[in-house]
Amino acid sequence: MAGIAYLPLHGGKTPKWLFQRMVKLSSIIIDAIIDLYGRDELIERLSHPIYFQSFGCLVGYDWHSSGVTTVMTGVLQQVLEKKDYGVYIVGGKGRRGRQVPDDLINRYSDILPSKRIDDLIKYSRLSAKVDTVLLQDNYSIYHHAIMFTDGGRWLIVQQGMNPDLKLARRYHILDRLLERDTEYVTEPHKGISGSRREKIVLDLTDRRSFENKKVMIDIVREHRLRRDWEKLVKLLKKDTLYRWIEREYSEANITREDIGNILVMPRDLNWKAVRKIYDVQPRNINELIMLRGVGAKTIRAISLVAQFIYGAEPSYRDPIRYTFTVGGKDGVPMPVDRKVYDELIDFYKSVIEHGEIGREKKKELINKLSSLYRPNI
Repeated sequence: MAGIAYLPLHGGKTPKWLFQRMVKLSSIIIDAIIDLYGRDELIERLSHPIYFQSFGCLVGYDWHSSGVTTVMTGVLQQVLEKKDYGVYIVGGKGRRGRQVPDDLINRYSDILPSKRIDDLIKYSRLSAKVDTVLLQDNYSIYHHAIMFTDGGRWLIVQQGMNPDLKLARRYHILDRLLERDTEYVTEPHKGISGSRREKIVLDLTDRRSFENKKVMIDIVREHRLRRDWEKLVKLLKKDTLYRWIEREYSEANITREDIGNILVMPRDLNWKAVRKIYDVQPRNINELIMLRGVGAKTIRAISLVAQFIYGAEPSYRDPIRYTFTVGGKDGVPMPVDRKVYDELIDFYKSVIEHGEIGREKKKELINKLSSLYRPNI
């Protein structure tokens, strides 16, 4: 299943009365999913951006608000902390996202083996690098959360903001998609939701960027970057690159401004970090991007050299790919009816929690509710 969820930035806070009801209704739904399908199914469903968005809509949040991500993360945290499901979530907006490694160590060392904690920290950091360094779309990450089970599954949900456009994007990275490639991160996203497709995005996670990444490693291991960078700057000054791109992308109907977005040349590079890269001798792109001091500018510079000096092209294609029952926070498409909301919670409690219709009927009911949103796994 594929689609686009629009995520404009909205101000304000979720009213306490609405948040409390969101927690109650979400608790009932999550309890039923885990009881009928297991913890792994919850991870799989929430890994799909449209399902995640629909879940937020179902419990009363705006279908097109960037706040769905942060608010639903808070809702899920409260729900999962109340019962011993063996499913946990840490992180969130701003400082909470940056504290994920410390929270994993301080809060879950008694529950999970140290090796498991180390792996979660590693994938948390790698995912943050994926959506800031390997995927350069001008959306700065400000929300980072990881959901995980004591059985080994995990999901990372991040959100980035483009302040100029006043739009947000949400990135879903699922364990099996990132763990399958421990050297050259290739298409690890279960999905990316946002409001528009950008014309030019450097996507080094695209499988078509594989050769570019391999050449990048050769360049830094052989200490050729400064020499090759100077060659590239000379080509740019002669307008050679612009004319070459115009020929190569003639069918894409791109403008000179678009070409300028491809050739975003960092004004200065961290040559100290480049020397460190050479000393470390990274064996693959994963090891390269995890080095301290290696950020988006450095990676973009090496990628440009690999493309225009050695002919290994990366992908510039943007990888980006709803339901009300009780209303929305901002009154769209209608104000939240508190009485109806409470009646809905009571209804689900009676039908699902108390088991009045039997396990098979309960399963049938959940299947019907989920049929519109359940991802194709």
